[in-house]
Formats: sequence, structure tokens, C-alpha cells
Amino acid sequence: MFRRSLVLLALLLAMAMAVTGCGRYTEAAKESETPDAGSPAPVTKSPEPSTEPPAPGNSPEPVGELTPFAESRDHILVYGYMDKAGNVVIRPQYGSAQPFFACGLAVAGDGNGKLGLIDRTGRFVVSPEADAITYSGGVFIAYNYDGVNRAYDERGVLLFERSDYIFGFSDGLSPVYGENTRGYMDRNGSMALVLPHAVLEEFQDGVATVSMEYGSPSILIDKQGNDLTDYLSSGLRMIENNGLFGYTDKDGNTVIEPRFNYARPFRDGLAIVGVYHDYHTTYGIIDTQGNYVLEPEYLFIRRMRNGSFIVGERLEEGAYLSPMYADYCKKAIFSRDLKWHSEWIMLEADSLDENYVCVTDGNRIFYLDADLNRAAGLPEFEGRGLMLTDGSLLRGTINGHPTVADRAGNILVKDEGLALLEGDVRARTVTEYYNDWSTVAYPVLEGMKDAGTQERMNRMIAGEARGYVDYFEPDPGDPYYFPVINVSGSALIKKDLLHLQLEIDEYWLGAAHPAYYWSNIYVNIRNGAAYTLDDLFKSPEEARTRLSEIVTEAMRENPGPYYEDSVGPDQIQFFCLEDDGITIYFAEYEIAPHAYGLPKFYIPFSEIMDLIDTKGDFWKAFN
Repeated sequence: MFRRSLVLLALLLAMAMAVTGCGRYTEAAKESETPDAGSPAPVTKSPEPSTEPPAPGNSPEPVGELTPFAESRDHILVYGYMDKAGNVVIRPQYGSAQPFFACGLAVAGDGNGKLGLIDRTGRFVVSPEADAITYSGGVFIAYNYDGVNRAYDERGVLLFERSDYIFGFSDGLSPVYGENTRGYMDRNGSMALVLPHAVLEEFQDGVATVSMEYGSPSILIDKQGNDLTDYLSSGLRMIENNGLFGYTDKDGNTVIEPRFNYARPFRDGLAIVGVYHDYHTTYGIIDTQGNYVLEPEYLFIRRMRNGSFIVGERLEEGAYLSPMYADYCKKAIFSRDLKWHSEWIMLEADSLDENYVCVTDGNRIFYLDADLNRAAGLPEFEGRGLMLTDGSLLRGTINGHPTVADRAGNILVKDEGLALLEGDVRARTVTEYYNDWSTVAYPVLEGMKDAGTQERMNRMIAGEARGYVDYFEPDPGDPYYFPVINVSGSALIKKDLLHLQLEIDEYWLGAAHPAYYWSNIYVNIRNGAAYTLDDLFKSPEEARTRLSEIVTEAMRENPGPYYEDSVGPDQIQFFCLEDDGITIYFAEYEIAPHAYGLPKFYIPFSEIMDLIDTKGDFWKAFN
């Protein structure tokens, strides 16, 4: 595991600092267009979320749209909601918080990472018991990885529960792959359509594509299970022979000989097909005579709901690449009749509805109809991301910030990761895109009394976060092999101690699995000192020995898939301060396989108090 040196921090922060007073950050100011939310009144400590409605500021009802924000408490961030004027409407009490959906509910978490649904008073209408919550087709699905999964309506009322996986809803139906029953269920969890097919795609505009087996010909059905292929697929049906696909007419006469390794049913006189060569399948589009109207040269082709196509870039002949490269390649949007297409500059695209597709070129987010005309009555946003339908509103991300807007383009909520730290000091999250595949999000401090100190501190934070991307340089001679790196950072301040926490996900295209790093950096905001684990103890050698013994005892009491049943003092390196103790953790692969993640061991201060240098600068910085 690579880790940037903390020595740089001390050099950058040599001057004494102070944190009281008002101010604004200067770095990355263009990223934040939302006015300051003001200074919410102090709130009382409440580490555990309540199921009772909390007092919403000075008003009995929430005013306007609510934006999540965080408050630093000891060594954690606690989340609540404020209105656009900066008034606290729902006091900080959650372990996580997301913007509200148009239906009036929001996903929020407790202090243990479990998620539930709250209403606009802050009351949990669905208890925080889920590991993940998704929303689609007017249904919230709460997943419990070790138990029952549940579906709720837009009021938080339980619709049904199942022990197996619940797929998202579209057109009011969700695919079901039961051991004895396959088909589609409705929003009440009842089987609306029982089918013998092994492949069940989601319904869109009343039509779904299904096939009897994986790799077998597909047909088109309606919500009653009627076969619509003859009516919707230009009278042509898919056939398969020795793993190759072709098409027959409805009388069974072969019209297009089986010669494609991949194929889809015809729609609007066109079908997406693929051919395998040079270790890859490349995709094109044919007409009803089997002639190519778009040569099979592209990484992927997907038909959008409005009939237009999103097409991945051409693949170089003989190139070898990971299938995941298609997620990061440049794309173009082709019109429904293939007469027009955009430039090859699109990064993402998805269907807004049956009429429009939402696209981004990295600088703008906008909407196109099936003929690639700009959508009348829909806005354009500056930045990168997608804004899709949420009832009468638009919801998505813009430059990494969860955003809600109306259909006139007015931003109603933009979650900039606002965190209230010590005194008047705050942090907001800035997102940078180093390239089309790597993202760096880090906190920027504002409100410090000394503008120069604040600038140096922000320069240090940005440098630490960017360093994980700068560490790797893709090989220009191999454009299909590079690392996808996502850095996410947060800042906390307790008394005089800044805690910069960075989470780094790294994946090299084609690798077996991703890598994960967790970096915790501690800096004294008054004198610029950067602290290591050794600075916490009177005798670092004695402390590492004791810590290794405690970790070893925990490993033996709760055996895991460790390489050994003990660790040595020299392996005690990475740590994170908690409210009443310290967590010692290890890098991936260091003491356990990748599947075990980062092994962590919590040690209360009370067990090691005799070792701690309570008169030392590190301890005094946060006590």
C-alpha cells in the first residue's frame, strides 16, 4: 500500500494558526455556487437518531427545500438538514443523510451504518435496519444482506417483504427469479405475470424483452405476457444455430442467416448485433435485409427509450481490453434513424423518459429527443453528471454533488457536503475530475481567522487527496489499461486537532478485484504539527508492543481468515482516533486475504491510559 509522507504536512504548516473568526475559502470557489447557509444555532448532542419528531428550528413546519449538512462531534460527523437560509430544520442526529425525494422521504442512517427512511420532520418512518436502500418506480427497496428484504411505498408503508433479492420496479413491475416461480410481481409483491423464461428484462413503456435461456433468442412481450414480436419487431423473429443468431419471418422462413454472436429483436426496422473477433465482441446495427447500417466496430450499442442509440467508441483492431473499459470510453448519441450523431465526446447517457435522453459531455448536462434536437422545456446544467426524473422534479449529481432541481432548471438542493467544524470553521466538498475515469473529492476549509493559514491548510488537504491520483500515470502506449481511482475525503476538528480522513478505491482495468486504502492524517491547526502514532505515547516502543499484544489477543479470541494468529510491534502503523479509544487497522493483504477487507481492532483509551503521554502535544491537541 502506498502512503504519502506526513513530513510534507509539517513543512507546509510551519506557521502558528488560529481558528476563530469568519472568512471564506478561496480554493475551488467556482465549484460552489450556492450562497453560504449562514451559521445555524448550536444544537445539543444527540448521537443516536430518534424515532420521534425533533423540534424543527423556529418553525413548526419545514420551510422550502432541505439540504443535508454535518456537524463535527468529537471524532465523527453527525448529519441533519437546513433550509436555504441556513436555518437548522432537522437537528444533526443521523450517521448519514441524503436529499429528500419528491415524495417527501429521504434515506438517512444511524451511527452503525444502517439505513432507514425519514419524513420531513426528521422522524424515521422506516427504521434504520437496512444495509442499502434503492428507489425506482415509486418503490423504496430496503436490502438486508443477512436477512429479509422489504419494499415500501412513497409514504414509507410496507408493501411486502421477501427473503430473496428484489429487483427495481419499472412500469409497476419487478422481475422475479424464484426457484419455482419466474415472472414479474406487482408493487404488492403478488405475481402479476408467471413466465417460463430464464431472462427477464425490465418493462419499459409496456414492453419487456425476455428469453427462454441465457444466450437464446429474445422476444418482446406486453404486461399480460402476450408475444408482441411479430408486431413490434418488423415481422422478424430471432433464431439461433450453433451459437449464432439470425432472423426468420413469422412463417418461419429464414430472412437473415445466423451469423451474429449477439443479437437483439428488431425495433423501428433496426436491430443491434455483435460479432466476435480478436478476443472481443464488437457491435453494429443492421436493417431488415441484414445489411449493416452501422458497421460492427463499436464497444457497445444501447437503444434508449426514445429510440436513439448510445454508442461506445470504435475499438482498435487487435486491441485487448477489459469489458469495463466500455464504462469509461468516449461515446456518441445516434438519432433513431441513424442519420445524425453527436460528436464522440459523451461520458454518460441515460433515458429521462420515453421522449428524451439525458447526456453529459463533462461540461454540460442536457437533454435530446430521438432526432438529437435539444429538448424544449427542459434545462441545461453546467457540469458533469446526469439529472433524471424524480416525480415532477429532476434528481442526480452535478460535479459529484447530489442535486435536486425543478424542470425549469432552478437548483432546489445541492448537497456540497457542508460540515460545521470547530467554532465558525466549516468545510465543503470539492470534486475534481482528473480525467474521464478518476475522481478526487476533498474538503475545503472556510471561516478561519487567518486567510493565509487557511490557504496553506487547504493546499495541504488538496495535495494529500490529489497525491493518490498523481501517483499513477497511465501508459500512453496502452490506452485500454489504466487505474480507476476514486478519492473521497472528509475533515473533522476537535479542539485544535484537524482529522483528515481519505478513502481511496483503486481498480486497474482487467484486474481480479479493486484495492481499498484508508488514510487518517492528524494536524494541529495552531502550530502545524503533523502527528504520527508514536506521538501519542510516552514510549512508542512499549506502546507498540502492548498494542500488538492486544490485537493478537483479539485475533485469537475471534479467529478470522488471518495468515497468522499474531502481529508484531512493527506491524502497528495505521490508526484512527475514536471518541473513547483508538482503532488499529491493517492494509489489505497485510494480515488477511482481500475478501476480509481492512482488519480493524478497537482499543479503549482506558486500557492503555498508562502508556499515553497526556502532557504531550498530540493528546492535548484534542483534550
